[in-house]
Amino acid sequence: MSSDIKRRVQEALSHQHSGRLSVALALFEEILCDDPNNAQANFSLGIAAYQRGDIGVAIALLQKAARKAGKHPQPHQLLGLALLNAGDLKAAQTSLRRAVELAPGEADYHAQLGDLYRIKRQPVLARTCLDRALALDENNGYALLGMGQLEVTIGNIDEATGWFERAVASGREVPAALQCLTMARSYKERPEELELIESLLDKTAGMPIPDQANLHWAAGKIQDDLGDAHRAVGHFRSARRLLYSSFDIEAHTDRIEFMKTVFNERFFAEREEVASSSERPVFIFGMPRSGTTLVEQIVSHHSRISSGSEIPFFRHVQTEMGLMRPPDAAMERRLNSMEPREFRQIAKHYLADLLSIDRRADRVTDKMPHNFEMLWLIALLFPKAAYIHCVRSPADTCVSLLSHSLSPAHNYCFTQETLGKYFQVYHGLMKHWDKVLPVQLHHLGYENLVHNQEAESRALVARIGMAWEEGCLEFYKGDDPVTTFSNLQVRKPIFRSSIGRWRRHREILGDLFQALGPLSPLVLEDRDNQIASGERDFGTPDNDWSSQPSEDYEREACGH
Repeated sequence: MSSDIKRRVQEALSHQHSGRLSVALALFEEILCDDPNNAQANFSLGIAAYQRGDIGVAIALLQKAARKAGKHPQPHQLLGLALLNAGDLKAAQTSLRRAVELAPGEADYHAQLGDLYRIKRQPVLARTCLDRALALDENNGYALLGMGQLEVTIGNIDEATGWFERAVASGREVPAALQCLTMARSYKERPEELELIESLLDKTAGMPIPDQANLHWAAGKIQDDLGDAHRAVGHFRSARRLLYSSFDIEAHTDRIEFMKTVFNERFFAEREEVASSSERPVFIFGMPRSGTTLVEQIVSHHSRISSGSEIPFFRHVQTEMGLMRPPDAAMERRLNSMEPREFRQIAKHYLADLLSIDRRADRVTDKMPHNFEMLWLIALLFPKAAYIHCVRSPADTCVSLLSHSLSPAHNYCFTQETLGKYFQVYHGLMKHWDKVLPVQLHHLGYENLVHNQEAESRALVARIGMAWEEGCLEFYKGDDPVTTFSNLQVRKPIFRSSIGRWRRHREILGDLFQALGPLSPLVLEDRDNQIASGERDFGTPDNDWSSQPSEDYEREACGH
């Protein structure tokens, strides 16, 4: 490093330490132009990218910093957290373990490694790391929070709330602990924690944005439980505005329309030879909050089916292929010119991932919800796999998405309008897949499952190609880890209280209903009423899955 670069790095650090972050980052950008591998510039810019939610950029910068880090653990730690956020658990584990090796006395690093093992559903290793963190610092916020989250994943809710309360009492990671605590409890009267939340929201100056968002999620959850829909929606809206960046629905629509044009019946007919003969994968997909976790829990209680949870494999393939970028003619040529060996390599690597989850099971589930965008590839590779499409009332799905904390990648939930339009685009894509895919999709309605649990569960297991086992009806028993944001609900028997939830908020959901268009519950109700009265015959086919949710939540409203 030249003396001039050293001087400029010190100048940038001086601004950074004095709180003049924009000035410091501008200087680091200039330094990278002259010295692209400068460790400090890559590290500081990587932190900034991570904090604003630009995870891909953060990973690229922090990888450069880590290569030059020597015995400094921080670049490895932050790289591990960024990789964890991106779903690359294997690489994240390597980075976080390296940070622990370089700084074995740092409690935070042990706790963060423990959280990774929790997400990987390795509870013994997770608990070991968290115990080490607490041995180093009994009030470590990461570890206390991690212990609570670990207990939630294995169904010990009472123990979990105790850990969350300890985290709040310790004064560390308080917003995150409050958010977890409120999710683990139901409220019928104003609780003490709401006083704390509101006092913290009164002094958010300088508070990190994720902490502010967590406080709003927590306050919104309490107010929603108490029946104050207006206050709840206000907090949820504030949390989304803090957490999510704006969503370009037009660009997203263009990308999906491109896929519908390229992936037509001819595309699949010309590539039948790339198919794998494997029957192991069970793909469970659909919009988040549509019942994917519930369905996986039901089938994974079968003795011959293992739970893979949300496997990020095809999302990574999607990114590597450039399918998240605006489409162009070059992309179309690339997709149409893929060689059979490319397809077979992808299938080989995916099956290897399933083997790493469970070598003995006859079937392994993959419940990554957004795999619905990659069905063109998945169906080509695995025509003998099972395909379970989870559907739920559009309005209930959207209300749940608007009121639950998701990662910044779900920024289509930014507003009622963007979410409603996104849902319409998703619905159109699924209709397209129904027409062109060389596999049959099993459309499973959440409402149907709630009202007819045994019949729907039996049909589900049969579709997967397995003999029925009674244990599938008691999906809520057992201690297999559940790491998604539905982990609390699936620890209880099926309940009906979430059906028709949109009705409690209908007066403040006008933007959502308008954006949903023909999928709005008001439109669906009007259609169903006209059919019931004989005023109009819409000619809806019996296998039209889009009509099933409206029929079910109408039945619930009548008390049947």
